[in-house]
Amino acid sequence: MDDLFFIPWASEFARTGRHWNPLLAVQFPGLENYHLQPRLHLTLSGWFLSVTGVSTATIVLFEFLCYVATSLVFVVFCLRLNLRSAAFFTPLIFAPMYVVSGFRLELTGSLIWMLGLLLVLPIAAKAVTGDRRQTGGETAASIAGTALLGIAPLTALSMLAWSAGVIAILQIWRLKTRQASIARVLSEGLAALAFAAALFAVLVNFEFAEFFRQIAYHATRSHGSGRFNVEAVVRAAMFAGVSWFVFRKSRTVGLICFCLAAGQFLGAFVHDRPLVRNLAAAMVFLLAVDTLLEPRWQKLKLGLCTALVLVLSSNFIVFYLVSKPLPNRPAVVEAYRQDLADRKRVFIDETMAHHFQDQQTSGALSWTWGGTFPKGRPTSMADLKEGDVWYVSEYTLLGYLKGRHDIAQKVWPKNDYHHVLQFSCSLGRQSCNLPANRWTMLRLERLEGTVMATELGAGTAPRPVAEK
Repeated sequence: MDDLFFIPWASEFARTGRHWNPLLAVQFPGLENYHLQPRLHLTLSGWFLSVTGVSTATIVLFEFLCYVATSLVFVVFCLRLNLRSAAFFTPLIFAPMYVVSGFRLELTGSLIWMLGLLLVLPIAAKAVTGDRRQTGGETAASIAGTALLGIAPLTALSMLAWSAGVIAILQIWRLKTRQASIARVLSEGLAALAFAAALFAVLVNFEFAEFFRQIAYHATRSHGSGRFNVEAVVRAAMFAGVSWFVFRKSRTVGLICFCLAAGQFLGAFVHDRPLVRNLAAAMVFLLAVDTLLEPRWQKLKLGLCTALVLVLSSNFIVFYLVSKPLPNRPAVVEAYRQDLADRKRVFIDETMAHHFQDQQTSGALSWTWGGTFPKGRPTSMADLKEGDVWYVSEYTLLGYLKGRHDIAQKVWPKNDYHHVLQFSCSLGRQSCNLPANRWTMLRLERLEGTVMATELGAGTAPRPVAEK
């Protein structure tokens, strides 16, 4: 649901080569060159959109290609470990995670990280045995893989924990088993670091002070808590427990699982993002099931993987089968275009941009990052100024945000949000509370001191919204 932060940024870069997002002009005034996030994902996706054009279809295509590429890399990873069941089920188990990821930085971050993990796999296999023989190709792969692990955080800072976890555990294990000397580990690491640092310098246009200044400023405005994540520690402990059992059957797989456990533990101290932690959990599951169960238990492997696919996909299957589409698109689009023609200050949410505007958001501002709103999102009707207009979906307020904000309580006092039948929300908030009607859009406008709400396409008259 952070699409309005990233998509217009990538779109602007695709069109002009400029790192800027017009929808964030209120939230971050005075910034003409954004360093609010690492730029690699936005640069790569911007190049893609410059070729394909910017629309909902091309955004989804980019997300799909990231999913396909990441899945294929892990399939190769599993085949090199002779884990055929894990390779077979990888695309099916990864798919639901990408359905809810949206246009997040971790799309490209996970792909680069997975490529790095694949390249260091031969060294991991030798580390667990202490085999000191290392070919020139393996040395090159080790440096390239470590460099890619170092580059992954240049797409998203949340990748830092996962890359650090893999690098730290792998290098410690190499030293522990004397597979490599300190000199070799340091020389390979410095070579990889030099490449990642050079790319970082290019991405920030050598504006290091400005990058860290804006990153720090954004952190103070972000609604992410940034606090210690107990749930992440629990997951890390579970990964570590699995790695201990797996290690007795396959030391290489056990080491990889322990690397993921370390990454998840470090993730407890940063802003832990759903896509990468869900991918890591899926990786541990696939590797462990295929390693621990003997070949004669092939049917049990297939049954467990099939069950996981159904659990992860159930909410989306139900949503697309049961939810009812609303014929309100013409009314929503007409009202929006009229507001722009009248030069009103117009705020939109992600549902509006994706389902009604085809990502053509020029002239609007982000509802999620509305400047004076505490921590970005609006929490009071007082934030709606005279003549301002908000387009907000019922799903955003009462589904995704679960109606906890004051604005939702004022707009829908009965809190009568209807969502489709749902099962456990194992992939985060975006797999929860999917609406029975897609998509209800509300237009809010303050006129002569009174906020008026109109449910577009419903044929009902505007109604006043109580503010006290």
